[in-house]
Amino acid sequence: MSLYREFATVDELTAQYDIEATVPDFGVYAEDYVARSAATREALRGTLDVRYGATLTETFDVFPGRADGEGLQPALFFVHGGFWKATDSKVWSYVADGMAPHGVTTVVENYTLAPAVTVAEITRQHRAAFAYLYRNAKSLGVDRDRIVIAGHSAGGHAVGALLATDWVGEYGLPALPFAGALPVSAVMDLRPLVYSFVQPWLNLTVEDTLVLSPQLNLPEVAPPTLAVVGTQETPEFERQTRDWAAACAEAGLPVEFRTLERNHFDILDTLADPDGELAQAVLGFLEPPVS
Repeated sequence: MSLYREFATVDELTAQYDIEATVPDFGVYAEDYVARSAATREALRGTLDVRYGATLTETFDVFPGRADGEGLQPALFFVHGGFWKATDSKVWSYVADGMAPHGVTTVVENYTLAPAVTVAEITRQHRAAFAYLYRNAKSLGVDRDRIVIAGHSAGGHAVGALLATDWVGEYGLPALPFAGALPVSAVMDLRPLVYSFVQPWLNLTVEDTLVLSPQLNLPEVAPPTLAVVGTQETPEFERQTRDWAAACAEAGLPVEFRTLERNHFDILDTLADPDGELAQAVLGFLEPPVS
């Protein structure tokens, strides 16, 4: 008897989703993120902790792409991962390094973590953050018609949820308020997580997984989208991204699937590098080219 798909035990599923175990030196990556992000904040002098919601954790950091501040800039709205329970926006400032040289503003979202709140509440915060950015784009120096959304791991789930949001009916925004989307190593199907090591802090019900899984709630419309996963990630992480992209493509949505020769923890280097593959993908979504 299986718990989910071909997996018969909790240990089998945990082996697929304990992504830190896929590298021998996760602590080195974590320390590197923190150090690089501190350097980014020092170099780019962004506006930190812009409040988009009522609680102290509902903030985002804004790193303008141009020091002169003239004109409205295209933007990347980035949502971090951490299995909904770890890290904050300050750990991920470094992703702005890939955008700033191209004159693209980077907005790094912060949100309340589990188990203090549910995945449903975290998803609501993602939507609130983007809606705030869109409505206040001009005051933040952002061209609201040229915003790309991106997210990594649990942040990739956020991208799937943002794409599937009823922006007209629930927020009074355009039906398609994005120029492009970039889910990276995303968790689009929450059903297996109920049986894995993450369940004690997520406390997902079966109904939660049906309502909150982007795999089961595809967008009606989508901007050009690139769904990416590393070849050195687990088969389940690859399946999560591949299956969602395939379902979107089958529904007629402009979603491309791609693998990169990376692991779960260095794949964002290609976004933080101005010449990296993911940075260039963002620029492609923002055509005409910016420089």
